[in-house]
Amino acid sequence: MAMSMEAAVNRQRKETRRMKKLLRSAQAALRDKAKEREMRKRKKQSMLGEQAAKDKMVADFMLFIEAIQKNDTETAGKFDEGEMKNTILSMMIGGGGHNGGFAADDGGNGA
Repeated sequence: MAMSMEAAVNRQRKETRRMKKLLRSAQAALRDKAKEREMRKRKKQSMLGEQAAKDKMVADFMLFIEAIQKNDTETAGKFDEGEMKNTILSMMIGGGGHNGGFAADDGGNGA
């Protein structure tokens, strides 16, 4: 009977070790998923910020074009062409290698 009890205790120890190992593995996977989620969240916020800057640039430029069409020199005079050029340039060269998200395509030359 003592042998049977000892075998049961050994089986229980093995099962406990196996369950602890599974728990550590699951915890590691959960941490990895949480890190990935945070990275994706930051990337989304960055992309939204880039899009907002582009949208503002387009809206400002459209106001400038409308002012020219209406001969509204006061509004047209407020437009800063240098700032617009700098904004476009920073969008084209910035943004982590994806053309700043400025181009609609993948940046290829069509070949």
